[in-house]
Amino acid sequence: MTARSRWCAAVAVLAVTAVTAACSPLVDVERTAAQVRASVQAPTVRGGEAVIALDQEPDRLDPTLATTLAGRQVFASMCEKLYDVDARTRVVPQLAAALPEVSPDGLELTIPLRAGVRFNDGTPFDAEAVRTSLVRHLTLETSARRTELAAVESVEVVDPLTVRLRLSEPYAPLPSVLADRAGMIMSPARLAQLGEDFADDPVCVGPFDFVERVQQDRIVLERSEHYYDREQVRLDRLVYRAVPDDNIRLANLRSGEYDVMWEVPTPQVPIVAREKGVVLLNQPSIQYQGLTVNIRNVGGETGEVTGPLADDPRVRQALSLAIDREMLTRIAFNGLYRPACGPIPPTSEFATPATQTCPPHDPQRARELLAEAGVRTPVRFELMLANDPTNSRVGQIIQAMVAEAGFEAVLRPTESTTAIAAGKEGRFEVFQIGWSGRPDPHGNIAVFHTEGSSQNYSGHFTPETDALIQRAAAEQDVATRTALYERIVQDLQARNNVIYLWRPQYYTAHSTGIAGVVVNPDGIIRMKTAGHVAGS
Repeated sequence: MTARSRWCAAVAVLAVTAVTAACSPLVDVERTAAQVRASVQAPTVRGGEAVIALDQEPDRLDPTLATTLAGRQVFASMCEKLYDVDARTRVVPQLAAALPEVSPDGLELTIPLRAGVRFNDGTPFDAEAVRTSLVRHLTLETSARRTELAAVESVEVVDPLTVRLRLSEPYAPLPSVLADRAGMIMSPARLAQLGEDFADDPVCVGPFDFVERVQQDRIVLERSEHYYDREQVRLDRLVYRAVPDDNIRLANLRSGEYDVMWEVPTPQVPIVAREKGVVLLNQPSIQYQGLTVNIRNVGGETGEVTGPLADDPRVRQALSLAIDREMLTRIAFNGLYRPACGPIPPTSEFATPATQTCPPHDPQRARELLAEAGVRTPVRFELMLANDPTNSRVGQIIQAMVAEAGFEAVLRPTESTTAIAAGKEGRFEVFQIGWSGRPDPHGNIAVFHTEGSSQNYSGHFTPETDALIQRAAAEQDVATRTALYERIVQDLQARNNVIYLWRPQYYTAHSTGIAGVVVNPDGIIRMKTAGHVAGS
């Protein structure tokens, strides 16, 4: 029996489609692409409502405080940013009029702003409003943006349509940072009125305006009367609903109760791709998923963690070599996801063959490393993972694979928010967790691998790698940054505090009765140009 046969047998209790589909391409890419083209070109009528089903409840609708991907989905329709990410993962102007002008020493960024823009409460958008939001992001004690903007020392109003950011050190990723929540600009009038309660009735610049939120039920937005590009907005109303169950989201899309569905589960993708009445959007993502090993995280602080995985990098390397990334994606995700070799996605301008080469699957070498480390086998460890069907399937496959190399993985299914809390506090041995991804490599590396970073759940860092990461962030030349990131990825693959495993694709679906839905590699559903198809 081959290794592949053994793994398939080991997970035979899982959904049949997840196993039997592992050997064949089940999505007709050309047909799906033709569907998408037809949808984009379909004429739409003005008016109506669209219901978007998300996989989780968004957190607070305050750009300064928010931390969830579900929240970013809602923000995309109501809170524009200084910059955005396009279909090629490039940073492009949104509320800014152009990319920043960077001073020769890299310590000043001058940002021109769009003229004639108003917030959704009718008040003017200008440089002072931008300064107000950025200063709030930087100084509010509970801000989730402070680390992202840590290089910004001050924000100055040059004139009504120009702001200047003065930095403590050169920081090339800053435009990318401003293409996410740190670049969202809030109405100063509403901030003055509500302060830290801004999320109760948020006002930004956007194609849609906030109307109401009913917790665990719906978030309602309506077409803005003040939006600068209002003629491009077709729909009158958006309703976001949080529906964690994949099957319920899909059933309600089919029935017509929902118009757009976030994240079609991979076992259903081949079926949805062939269904009448549904359009499947297939977008490579900048996400990654993997295993984080607790090496030095004790109560959220740097401390001493004991055990074979924490003590010896050879044991962590053996764990990495024990996992067949290609087969994992085939069995767990019908071959619809791709292996991940590191933190830099293949779509990035900084991607090179070196950063896209995965460690080999080599269980024999893994066993040799364990012998060299002098550890007793099987090396037992607890694997914490979210308690949903997809992660359970992944956990069982990893469990079967690593057993062949001398490991015993004990699965610890945990509710997702509880798992995150445990990860931050170091209450785990190995944690299956990922990252939604950022277009600039720094956003995928620094927060997980440097000293004191908020999501360095492993607790591991070295002064040498920290210095390389800082050098890469300070460098403006793309070629030089690319070479630095090659060295950084080599360092990360050598220490294996994060073992990168797979990179999801974004499979979003919508009914054929709606057109103009856009999903870029950041995974955000853009509803600005969406509308109901004429005659549908």
